[in-house]
Amino acid sequence: MAQTVIDWPIHTLDEMPSRSWEAELTLGYVARGDKTVLKHRTHKGPLAVQRSLYPEGGVCHTHLLHPPGGVVGGDSLDVHVDLAVGSKALITTPGATRFYRSDGRIGQLTQTLTVADSARLEWLPLENIAFPNARLRTRTAISLTASAQFIGWDVWTLGQPATETTFENGEIDGLTTVHVDERLILCERLRVNPEQMRFSATGLRGHSVCGTLIVHGDAEAIVERLKLWWSEQQEQKLTRADMTNLTGIELGITEVDGLVIVRALALKTDVLFNVMALCWQQVRLHWTGEIPDIPRIWRT
Repeated sequence: MAQTVIDWPIHTLDEMPSRSWEAELTLGYVARGDKTVLKHRTHKGPLAVQRSLYPEGGVCHTHLLHPPGGVVGGDSLDVHVDLAVGSKALITTPGATRFYRSDGRIGQLTQTLTVADSARLEWLPLENIAFPNARLRTRTAISLTASAQFIGWDVWTLGQPATETTFENGEIDGLTTVHVDERLILCERLRVNPEQMRFSATGLRGHSVCGTLIVHGDAEAIVERLKLWWSEQQEQKLTRADMTNLTGIELGITEVDGLVIVRALALKTDVLFNVMALCWQQVRLHWTGEIPDIPRIWRT
């Protein structure tokens, strides 16, 4: 699923350092009284977190940081997140993740997310930007129990749409798996390369932005809620400020063995990301009876 590294200082492509980074980050959350705390934290190399925040009570909000400023060929990043019984955490990033042009080497990102009984993980990073000629391999393994709640997404911008630069000669090899009680439920691939992009049906149908959202926890009711909500937005041709408009977006909502899968294609990153954020709010409304505020870090 979605990626956990961010850009910190701003570099041009030619200014990116040639040195490769190897980094590891492990986060362990536990329920303590009426709130969740980040009890265990270890790191190696340039991956870190800011202090825990509690803007909505007991849910622990965590911001992941990657100070080097994006991912280049040869980088290897490894993130482990573990939620103990009854804990609740929301993890996001302060900015978009940039995957820069490769010199031939492959950047690797591995993410392992484990959620125990009655725990809830919301994995909500900002979008990933794959620059032209980037080469990367991502692996995200999500392990849940039957009573765990999970929502997470992966939003990709390919190339540089603002300058109409396409994702030429680059390669993305992404794999996300979801196990529930050790049973494999979903194996989601994202393969982007010049050969596949030649064919609209197997590529992105001319879109430069794609995203996938996964939900576990009362899937049957949530899929019906999201389908009804999405139908209403289309009928009303929603133009709220936090949604811009629905022009150029294609979206599908399905249920797969107790998981809700939302897949989307778009022409603009902000449109797709905002749709995903609104889906998240609908899921939270179903789980808790309240619509959460958009994290302030997304607006800075």
